[in-house]
Amino acid sequence: MKEKNKKEKAKPYKDDSKKLTKEMKKAVRQESAKTEKENEKQIEEVKEKLEQKRRKKEKEKKKDENIKWFIEVFIMTFILSIVFSYVSTNGVSNLSLIPAIFILIAVIAVGIVFDIIGVAVTVADENEFHAKATKKVKGSKDSIRLIRNAPRVANICADVIGDICRSTKWCY
Repeated sequence: MKEKNKKEKAKPYKDDSKKLTKEMKKAVRQESAKTEKENEKQIEEVKEKLEQKRRKKEKEKKKDENIKWFIEVFIMTFILSIVFSYVSTNGVSNLSLIPAIFILIAVIAVGIVFDIIGVAVTVADENEFHAKATKKVKGSKDSIRLIRNAPRVANICADVIGDICRSTKWCY
């Protein structure tokens, strides 16, 4: 009988130890779940900070590119206006009527062609040119590059060169 009492007393102790281990495992799981959630929150915060830094760098880079673009267009416009003004005044004044008319037609044609290019690039759809590029149509890759840079191309072609050709002085 004493042996049965010892076994019965020992048995609840084993059950308690099993319950304790189960409870400890449960507590460890809950704690690890809490730390995982905290880690996920920290990871999200770090990602958000990195994204903010990336956006800030992009804005700064874009600002630098815009200033560089402005300077390039200014210099190009200045040089082209000098060249067209010189050709239209000094070059034509020393020529007879027929060559002067040809130069006038050439300058007007340059203005028209560049206006056409500027408008065409602005309204073009890039997908159509990708289809042409897969068929290896000549010039399709160049046209895709022009379409991707449509604002700049339209600015140079339609605004800068087109306006310079229209504003040259022919009456002297």
